[in-house]
Amino acid sequence: MNALQAYGFRAAQDRMEEAARLLNALEARAPRGPQINFARLVLSMSAPDRSMHGEDREVLEEASRQAKIPFDAHRPLIPFSAFRDLTKATAGAGGYLVSAEVAEAVDILRPWSVTARAGVMVETGLVGDLAIPRVTAKTTPEWLADEASEATPSQPTLAQIVLTPKLATSQVTFSRQLAKQANAEAFVRRELMRTVGTAVDVAVLNGSGTNGQPTGLLVAAGVQTQSGASLNHAGTTAMKQKCASANVNDQRIVFLSTPAIRELLENRLRTGNGSRYVWDDEKVADRPAFVSTDVPAATMVAGDFGNIYVGIWGEAFVLEINPYDPAGFKKGTIAARIILSCDVAVLHASGFVKAGTIT
Repeated sequence: MNALQAYGFRAAQDRMEEAARLLNALEARAPRGPQINFARLVLSMSAPDRSMHGEDREVLEEASRQAKIPFDAHRPLIPFSAFRDLTKATAGAGGYLVSAEVAEAVDILRPWSVTARAGVMVETGLVGDLAIPRVTAKTTPEWLADEASEATPSQPTLAQIVLTPKLATSQVTFSRQLAKQANAEAFVRRELMRTVGTAVDVAVLNGSGTNGQPTGLLVAAGVQTQSGASLNHAGTTAMKQKCASANVNDQRIVFLSTPAIRELLENRLRTGNGSRYVWDDEKVADRPAFVSTDVPAATMVAGDFGNIYVGIWGEAFVLEINPYDPAGFKKGTIAARIILSCDVAVLHASGFVKAGTIT
């Protein structure tokens, strides 16, 4: 190595050391509150003594305090804010530089829930049963012939929708080896979020209203219909017209269907316009369109999803670990169960239009 090369090497090394010192200084100054490590939490809860890491316990005790219930190490409440998307593109291409942001409670559904992207209202922290009054018939306005004329009284008609907690639960099994691996943290979070997001999506779209399920949109009484036979641009614009005629917010009308129907309509030209398709640039009838495998086959629905209310009881999920499963003990696996209390209310069913058996 000649003198010039040696000088360049030392200069580069000095710059790298200075950058490392700067990063360390910034990291030291950055505020960092207690964090939950899910892999560590699942592993500790599977132990007979349920001994938790101090940082995990601090977060869980605070969640119980805010929910005004006693802390229970056997059934800890996992705060919604602990569920955030940890996957940030490609790590080597910049993901290592991205900080993990804590999402708002409503954002718990967004990574996997199409109904949340479509605009459903989500409220957390419910305690008792929730009654939502709604107007089903408005008062009648009138014009008076002159100043001596009397107005005819009219009264609005009210109805009430009552939400009660419905329990959605799922059991997942993790190996102890996975719980000890460094990448288990992101996997456990992601799996729990997908489980909850899917359960809520199915309930919102097609909950049967029986056997403990909420009543979903496609089952709700009063939803308008549109023929799905050879569905074309005229049919989708008719769906949009029916929604608008029901006085929903016209700009918030969206379409929701399955990936198969999107493929079908992306290859079906609009009549009289040979350059555009029925499903064009992620829009149908010039309104945003979404797809989900939770939508029943050959089905499409249109409407303002802000007229669907999702109520979630409590401020957190309930996570339970079974450390005494004899089969799991022999195999070295951990059984985990997550429980969510929620219900769905379709506030104005007539503002939605569904098309079935689409061909």
